[in-house]
Amino acid sequence: MTASATETANSSSPSVSEDDHQPPIDRRLVIIVAALIAIILGWLLYRLLTSNWLPIGDYRTLQLRVADVGGSETPLSGVYSRYQWNHPGPLLFYVLALPYRLSGSSPIGLLLGALLVNLGVIASTLWIAARAGRRTFVLVGFFLALLCFGMNPAGLADPWNPEFVILAVFATAVASWRCVFGDRVAAIALVLLASFAVQCHVGSALPVALLVGIGGLALVARSVRGTNRSHDRRTALIAAVVAFVCWIPPIIEQFTQSPGNLRLIYGFLRNPPLETTGLATGVQIMFRFLSIPGNWVRGAEPSLINSAIDTSGWAIPWALIALCVASWWAWRKHWRNELALCGIAGALIIAGAIAASRIVGAPSPYLLRWMWAIAAFTWLAIAAVALRQIALTSLGRRHATNLVVVATILVLVAMLIRGVNLTPLRLSESWTRAIAALTPPTLAALEGLPEPIFLVDGYGLDGSAGLDVLAQAEEAGIDVRRGPSWAYIYGDKRTIERSQAASELLFLTDSARLEMQTNPDYREIFSYDPLTPDQRAEFNALVSKYAAFDAQPGMSTLDQVRVQEQLLQKWTQAELAAKSPSADFKRYFKLLLDGPIVSVFVSNGPPR
Repeated sequence: MTASATETANSSSPSVSEDDHQPPIDRRLVIIVAALIAIILGWLLYRLLTSNWLPIGDYRTLQLRVADVGGSETPLSGVYSRYQWNHPGPLLFYVLALPYRLSGSSPIGLLLGALLVNLGVIASTLWIAARAGRRTFVLVGFFLALLCFGMNPAGLADPWNPEFVILAVFATAVASWRCVFGDRVAAIALVLLASFAVQCHVGSALPVALLVGIGGLALVARSVRGTNRSHDRRTALIAAVVAFVCWIPPIIEQFTQSPGNLRLIYGFLRNPPLETTGLATGVQIMFRFLSIPGNWVRGAEPSLINSAIDTSGWAIPWALIALCVASWWAWRKHWRNELALCGIAGALIIAGAIAASRIVGAPSPYLLRWMWAIAAFTWLAIAAVALRQIALTSLGRRHATNLVVVATILVLVAMLIRGVNLTPLRLSESWTRAIAALTPPTLAALEGLPEPIFLVDGYGLDGSAGLDVLAQAEEAGIDVRRGPSWAYIYGDKRTIERSQAASELLFLTDSARLEMQTNPDYREIFSYDPLTPDQRAEFNALVSKYAAFDAQPGMSTLDQVRVQEQLLQKWTQAELAAKSPSADFKRYFKLLLDGPIVSVFVSNGPPR
């Protein structure tokens, strides 16, 4: 028997010893798994379709760029980064465009599109695994279920680009492993999944490049020295063509724009504008994902108040220790499939630690979502060795695969009990309420303004509210645009020089809001406070306590607010630098994130 029991006859898989047993799967268990999956997906679809989901922030930006696909502003680069460049490619926009259009350009189309993409990645991974035998199929299915449990079912429908990388990187790792043993389907899937993962989020580039390199080297070696060179050469050619097609848009962008997005990314990675996390911290982060219980199973990483992942102390990397033992056992038994699997997992751990060490600024959890895939793949390698050893026993000969299916059923039942949590898709309930309150009166005020209208806002609630107005104004045929510096986020057609605008719309907070109230060239049309009266009183009390000062005689209210803002900024910096922020600051920070008072102003004429 071969280790790749169900591979095609023209694949060059290695032969292994006759002790590689592939016991059958109980059909009753398969029916239970299928029923549970159907129930979970049905429940998820019901929740999505009845959610009245309002895309805000990055979700609204994604909707705008997906809507551009197929037109003159079709994106050639990916989702924007906070560092003034875009992620490498637009595949995410392209794959979401069709379901978005079929939904009538409804925001729900983004959620359904994300669900379809992730289900497609899961199906591709299972197909590749099934070609390697029943035992591999059920093991990969089990770890896919664990990843989905960590993501929560709603995570499968999350169109935020860091979420897509989780399953895509795991699938790329499985494809790379099977490509080593001559699976043509795996080779094609490898370049397709790898391209999608990297174009979604450049943070995954190093581990994904490693996986492509491993699979590619194996394919080239077989094309030169293998027993079926013509087959392997055709496979290599097809894979190269698929990879080229995936990267045509970024290549076009690079040669038609100056300096080009890919060059911007390269310059950023070569000379980061801020300090990177460093190798020690990168290893600490990697160890946390390899500890027990793994962050990828729980679905959350321990983070600090500034949203950076908690890197204090060293976690015990149980998965790495177990991987070393599994590798030794596979080498001792001459199990080439499992040994290769362990080797790829070990290489991924090293690449993951190095990639984490190069994060610029605070290592926020969303920047590390791809590490979930590395942790899951590491445990997959360990489980593959353990299950093959179990299959040598009298019980294992009959029930090894069924034991894994039963474990998968337990995970699916736990997922069902846990339920569908749509909260992460809403980002902030208070912001959602604020935007829903701010947008209608603002759109009504815009109907009488000369166009184009120049939009001024910020990066907090005011920015998200302004973005929502921009998007809904576009749907209503009202020409609202931001400044040219926003073009890499929204596209050129949504930007304009301020001097070329006929009127101006402003979303302002804090001292800027108070200053504009005294400007005769602008009028305030609406204000909204996202906090309740009690919460606002509590917030003001904290401000008075930690930003108190002796006001000079005749000092205006605006000047007093500006001084308070400076004092609060110093307090915030001191608290964030502390190992344990005070309870007062945690409460202040929570109220601050819920949103400041936002006022909307329009100009009485052209911008001045």
